[in-house]
Amino acid sequence: MNVERLLTNMQDQVLEAQIKLGYAKETIRLYYPVSSLNALLGLTCTGADTMLAMLEQEEALKHTRLGRLQFAVHSGRLEIGIPPEGVEWVYRNLEPPAFLKRFIGLFQEKHSCTIEEICQVFAEFSHEYVCDVMPFGIDFDYCVHFLDRDIDEYYYCIRMEMGHTIYHRFMQEDYEQLFY
Repeated sequence: MNVERLLTNMQDQVLEAQIKLGYAKETIRLYYPVSSLNALLGLTCTGADTMLAMLEQEEALKHTRLGRLQFAVHSGRLEIGIPPEGVEWVYRNLEPPAFLKRFIGLFQEKHSCTIEEICQVFAEFSHEYVCDVMPFGIDFDYCVHFLDRDIDEYYYCIRMEMGHTIYHRFMQEDYEQLFY
């Protein structure tokens, strides 16, 4: 079980929330489909209850740098609660990635940023990125990601509607499963 990849993903999500909303010493709850946890952990669980049992039994998840994680099934997804001390650990020990700070900053500055402005942010960090136009009927207009996963490993799906630009960040495995 690849516990480290899960913990890193959880840290990434906490950092993203802290960039957007600021730091608060409180519990953060993350919700994962079973398929996402399978990809992160290298498992092949078929249901939420089976995944819950595996997570609760995993010794490496009982005492992590994020504290003692709490697990529950919620609407068919796995809820993982990070206690306040884990959220504080992220705030005190991890520097938010420069790309993510700049990317979120664009969305904070402009509610209706263009795909050209988004691509400009990517280009500030590497000219080796992909900007795909999404097929008609998909909930997003574009998907942008770096070829070098060391810069940022996520796929950013962009939607422009009613004067606002929104994004959703996916792991590569989730992106491929959802859209292809």
